Amino acid sequence: MEFRHLRYFLAAAQLQSFSQASDKLHITQPTLSHQIKQLEDEIGVQLFDRVGRTVRLTTAGELFRGYAKRVLKEADSALDAIRELGDLKLGKLTIGVLSSFSTYLLPPILAEFTNTYPGIKITLFRLRTGEIKKLLQEGELDFGIAHAAAVPEQIVVDELIAESMALIVGRNHPLFGQSSIAFSEVGNHGLILLTPEYNSRQLLNAAFVAGGITPHVAMEMNAIEPILATVRQTRLSTIISASLVKAVPGLHGIVLRPSIAHAVALYTRRGSHLSAAAGTLVELIRKRFQTADGIF
Repeated sequence: MEFRHLRYFLAAAQLQSFSQASDKLHITQPTLSHQIKQLEDEIGVQLFDRVGRTVRLTTAGELFRGYAKRVLKEADSALDAIRELGDLKLGKLTIGVLSSFSTYLLPPILAEFTNTYPGIKITLFRLRTGEIKKLLQEGELDFGIAHAAAVPEQIVVDELIAESMALIVGRNHPLFGQSSIAFSEVGNHGLILLTPEYNSRQLLNAAFVAGGITPHVAMEMNAIEPILATVRQTRLSTIISASLVKAVPGLHGIVLRPSIAHAVALYTRRGSHLSAAAGTLVELIRKRFQTADGIF
């Protein structure tokens, strides 16, 4: 079995077509079909069901795809590690981050990194925590940045920093300009919150229950940008990462008493190689967002 067999197999699995996969790989369709047949003969099972002009993975093919992705990812990481012996002149990174980090927090970091290491290609995906865990297991990501959460054994979570939350209001809100608020008083104000599948919402829900608070949730949204845009234009408020208020004009963050914070963590796959490029970017993230007291 050779790496090309795995690359041909994954291309055909993604496109569900030998003809389209051969075009993408710049080889003839008979060559691709022959290589796939070689792979199936070596493994001893059929990986594709051929249905007319389309192909679909068999149950064995679905299982094999996850392993094939991880093998190629590790091979690419090994090549990157060798290239990085030349002072990070060449390489690539694929990372997954929560939407709040990708929109407001990471752009200046990525700009600094790419200015320093222009030969490193970065591919960034905005993902939920569950998606980050899944793609790490499948070998699709070098690392992920998300709020700390329970993970399967194959994933390692390394806390980077603690992120404080605040009540965010716009200029139309009666609390605009106020410096702090007791968390017990938050229930007196209409809120726009992230939908329940988000870890930060689950953290808030637990805090509401612990404090005996019944929040007035006027809206729920599954993205931060529209939440902040709506807060700017209404008398509603939200509870979200305090750092986000700095990126949107017309918003004001009110410190919660007692404070509520959740850990921002680095997600990696256990046993995988964190390349020099990935390690350099992670350290840059640490330095840019970690203040003296560990809260940003």
